Amino acid sequence: MTGANLPRRKGMDWFRGRRAVVTGAASGLGRGIALALARAGCDLVAVDVDAEGLERVRGEVGALGAECVTETVDVSVRSRMEELANKLNSLPGGVDILVNNAGVAVSGELDVIPVEDIEWIVGVNLMGEIYGCRFFLPHMIRRGEGHIVNVASVSGFAALPLHVAYTVTKFGVMGLSEMLWAEARNHGVGVTVVCPGAISTDIGFRGRNHYRTEKQRENEERYAAMLRERGMAPEVAGRKIVEAVAEGKFLVLLGREAYLLYYLKRLAPMSCLRVASLVGRRLL
Repeated sequence: MTGANLPRRKGMDWFRGRRAVVTGAASGLGRGIALALARAGCDLVAVDVDAEGLERVRGEVGALGAECVTETVDVSVRSRMEELANKLNSLPGGVDILVNNAGVAVSGELDVIPVEDIEWIVGVNLMGEIYGCRFFLPHMIRRGEGHIVNVASVSGFAALPLHVAYTVTKFGVMGLSEMLWAEARNHGVGVTVVCPGAISTDIGFRGRNHYRTEKQRENEERYAAMLRERGMAPEVAGRKIVEAVAEGKFLVLLGREAYLLYYLKRLAPMSCLRVASLVGRRLL
């Protein structure tokens, strides 16, 4: 590939008639991204473990005039992700856009989290995105175009108390995305990584939570309620992500808190760690 093949600003018209795969599409941010892509003119493949939620999203996407196929797949299962990629890449035109969004939450300090829950969150949040990239990227490279969106978090660059397992996975997604950007762009494939702050979803209530004290439980429940009640609407976030892809952006920060933490971490990294430790101490 030469410089002429490097990804460039796409513009919103680029989405029309494209096929996009969105994991974790049955609810929350994944649903918001799926609807935004449908509004931009994409046909959707919505992937999730929640079959009922997928059917609701399929109806919403259809109401926007776009085609939506649903696939009930656990992204942490390598064989299922490989099968999905082989199936979709064999369709006419294959897959133009992959959004690795599926994610789960585990909270608590490391020593109180069961190893099985660490393996669970790594499987979904990190290996699920690695599988998506690994199995869909070769087809995009052969075509010489495409775009991958990896959803990370502010936890991908800033340590937040009681979120060690989640942080490990999101730091991994950031590293994956940076290297993927460096490699894939040489083959005409664009990469975007999304770092949301507070998004209005129920992820905090659906996670596997482990607390040392009742005080930790109370604070985590307040935090989960804050996300749901005060966070950015998923459809707004989805629109911003699609616009960022159209503009060819690599890093997308969603919410004022994401910008604040991002630049604070870069200006004063040890201060960020000390603040995280201090907050954690007060939660004991």
